[in-house]
Amino acid sequence: MIGIEFDGPFEGDAKLSGEFILTTMLGISVEHSKWWDLAVVVAILIAYRLLFFGILKFKERATPIFRKLYAKRTLKHLNQRPSFRKTSSQPICSLSSQEALKSSLH
Repeated sequence: MIGIEFDGPFEGDAKLSGEFILTTMLGISVEHSKWWDLAVVVAILIAYRLLFFGILKFKERATPIFRKLYAKRTLKHLNQRPSFRKTSSQPICSLSSQEALKSSLH
């Protein structure tokens, strides 16, 4: 916008320079070079890339821990259910011996 002139806000007003608009209306300093702006943009891109890499590495290492905790919690809940409790009052016998017990021959 530097070097460009714009019409005033009302008809007949003086023309406004681009530098005036940048400094007073938008509050942008024109004292530094465009290369500083480019350097800041590149630094932001590198920072975001490093942040993304860090998040991926954290997720890689944290996923097995969370799965382990979830599995422990699930097993704990399953053990509390009556259908999964190991409460057998009868001795476990083979099917052939159970048939002999119910046989009418005895």
